[in-house]
Amino acid sequence: MFHEIREAATQRLIRRVPMVDQVLAATAVANASQAQGLSPEATRSFLDSLVVALDELAAHFAGLSAVETQTHLESGKADVANAIASVQTLITQCASGSVSPNNGAGQSTLALAGPGMPLSAAIRLVLPVVTSGGAVTLVPDADAPSCALALAELCGQCGLTDGLFNVVYVQYPVALALVQESGVSQVRLFGPSAWAQRWQAAALNWAIPCELVLA
Repeated sequence: MFHEIREAATQRLIRRVPMVDQVLAATAVANASQAQGLSPEATRSFLDSLVVALDELAAHFAGLSAVETQTHLESGKADVANAIASVQTLITQCASGSVSPNNGAGQSTLALAGPGMPLSAAIRLVLPVVTSGGAVTLVPDADAPSCALALAELCGQCGLTDGLFNVVYVQYPVALALVQESGVSQVRLFGPSAWAQRWQAAALNWAIPCELVLA
């Protein structure tokens, strides 16, 4: 199944996003719960490499962010600067010992993103968990898929272990079912107010913590 992204004015097809079913999405969550976290040394190397890579690819990510948040390019550039600053903050926290990664199988987090997720929000959803020794399965909005996938690919190129950062595109009922998977220890949310309120209302019935990540 594919989700089609079309230009609002002309209905021209821009992109087809592959949607996965519950079985495949649950497999991604299960794999995340079994993934080995990075050592402190590998975490620092990964974060350092990511800062360099984001700086080198700033123009590319600025364009992606501007498109997916439906803003202009200057906003995209500012978002990339914020993203790099967030990674640098994590480097400082790791160096000070306030974040202590471990290289054992960590906890699995389900990160849910609503419409208009910029690059900096994807980083704040995912990397604090990864640098603490956990793994994340990120479910972006199907109308704004590019930042999440591009970030996941870049993290892999910068040394992040397979399985620690997964991206799946699913429909709302599947995302809701993923919360109940045994490997999920917490849920993190980022999105506009109405979207977040819908998920926070659902979270009242969950047995696991749910955290709203602010812009």
